[in-house]
Amino acid sequence: MNRLLIQPTVQLSWLERHRRIEFVLDTHLQAEFYRLWALYRADGPGDLPEFLSRPALQPFNLVHHDRLFALLVGADYILRQYETFSVDFGQANLVWTI
Repeated sequence: MNRLLIQPTVQLSWLERHRRIEFVLDTHLQAEFYRLWALYRADGPGDLPEFLSRPALQPFNLVHHDRLFALLVGADYILRQYETFSVDFGQANLVWTI
């Protein structure tokens, strides 16, 4: 993953210009993000700091998994800017659109 694209402001800037961003990730990281995002969104628009403090997240080991953490923070940041933000679960790669 391009190191610049793990920064939420860079992700947002790219999406604002292109309306779509595609991350080519290894299948494990992509599956972990999908699981984590589904948990986060299950309760509706949530509070990310509160979500991150939940004991159920310990298996994700976000303290040592910076790429997964960066994707979650970036997705949350973009969702707060654009209600139309979506994560496409049907693609070979991770795709975000606004």
